[in-house]
Amino acid sequence: MSCSNALLNDLTSPNEFIRGCTLRFLCHIPERDVLEPLVPSILECLTNRHAFVRRNAVLAVHAIYQALPDMLPDAPTEIMNFLSEVRRSALVITR
Repeated sequence: MSCSNALLNDLTSPNEFIRGCTLRFLCHIPERDVLEPLVPSILECLTNRHAFVRRNAVLAVHAIYQALPDMLPDAPTEIMNFLSEVRRSALVITR
C-alpha cells in the first residue's frame, strides 16, 4: 500500500515533471492492485494545464485500458472528450 501512496503523492505533486514521469511509469505497470486507487488521479491529470502531463495521462489511460479494460470501461469516451476539448482550444483565435 505504501507504494501506491507514494505514486499517488507523485501524481498530485505540484511539480509537473514528476507528474508526467509518474504517469509514464504507470504505463508499464499492469497490476490491478497498484493502479486501482490511482485511476481518479490519472483521469484528473487529463485536465492539467501542462501538455507534458496531459500527453502522459492519455498514454497511461490507453495502457490501463489495454491491460485491464474492465478497470476503465469508459476510457474511449474520456479520451474522445479530451480530444474534442483540445481541438476546441486549438481553434480558438485570440486577438
